[in-house]
Amino acid sequence: MIKVAGMWELGWNTPIMEYDLWAFMLRDFGVDEICMAPVSGIRKDVREFSSLEEAMAKNADLVPVLVDEKGEVALQDFKHPENTLYVFGKASYSPLARLPKALSVRIETATASGLLWPHQAAAIVLYDRQVKQWQ
Repeated sequence: MIKVAGMWELGWNTPIMEYDLWAFMLRDFGVDEICMAPVSGIRKDVREFSSLEEAMAKNADLVPVLVDEKGEVALQDFKHPENTLYVFGKASYSPLARLPKALSVRIETATASGLLWPHQAAAIVLYDRQVKQWQ
């Protein structure tokens, strides 16, 4: 089971528009469910929660993996758990600083500036998972 939890970027976009940035890409990687916060009421095939903490609590049967530029393990060295809830913040919100202790992973880039959009980071993490499963 693979689920992805993220936060709507309400400052620059609406959930109905942002949904497409997440949903089409996640389907290609076989993600079972998209969980987003906060509740917007867009009524698409996305489960909404009041916060990422609530999304994690409601998915306690999955191993939470926080994706953040300050994560403990570099993505290239990370072993993906089988049943996972990948948790992404948003441009101005780091899940690592605010959520319960969990596995954390970082995507190393040339500048290490942490300027990836969460849906971009999700694509990179899920591609890494897929490639490692094929090896």
